[in-house]
Amino acid sequence: MLFLIHLVAVAFLFSNSYHPFLEYMMISHFYTINQTLVGLAIENVTEVFPNGSVEFEYYSIDLNNSEYIGPIIKVNNLSNLTSLYVFTNVGNKVVYRAAPFYLVGEEDGVYIYKNVQNLEGVEVITYYYVNSSGVPSKIVFLQYGVNGELVGNTTYVLYSSSLLNPNTKLYFPSGLTRVQGGVDVQLSNTARYPLIENAFTSALILFVVILVSLKVLKKYGNKNG
Repeated sequence: MLFLIHLVAVAFLFSNSYHPFLEYMMISHFYTINQTLVGLAIENVTEVFPNGSVEFEYYSIDLNNSEYIGPIIKVNNLSNLTSLYVFTNVGNKVVYRAAPFYLVGEEDGVYIYKNVQNLEGVEVITYYYVNSSGVPSKIVFLQYGVNGELVGNTTYVLYSSSLLNPNTKLYFPSGLTRVQGGVDVQLSNTARYPLIENAFTSALILFVVILVSLKVLKKYGNKNG
């Protein structure tokens, strides 16, 4: 019953918000190469369907290099969210988003959910911090290598969302260059992972791939050009 009530509330929120969006500031530190990336992750809802599905655009912006990937078009149903940055059953002991996320703490109305994934020897631990609004205020990714060492730490901090403030505007920096073939990079390097529909974790893996790919392209592009 509580799930249905919250689902109806989220559906009402989407249907009554003009072009709902969620925008996160990303800070990623990769210890093995001693690199820190600062960026933005954007999910911009373009259509809400009568059956409860929503279509949205996903953008990953690298502010260090003024580059971005997107839009990547995705569709989720509000009753079974997998990659949209919204929870529909906050407070439950387990939240399923293509994989189980377990409630491990609660402080001042903020619920903390944890998921552990092992991807071919690489362990990724994800923490969501979310209140009753269903919009996470923070997401933390910890990526461990095959030897158990911490190799990556990425934190998403909520920058703005029209779901929380209808008057706020989406911020998309000017002067950016779109990375050509970015969608191909995502599909070819992450499709083999069974939890790709969980964009929180796939975004971390993808961001590492993008970083390395861009460095390689720039390195050999300069030599050949």
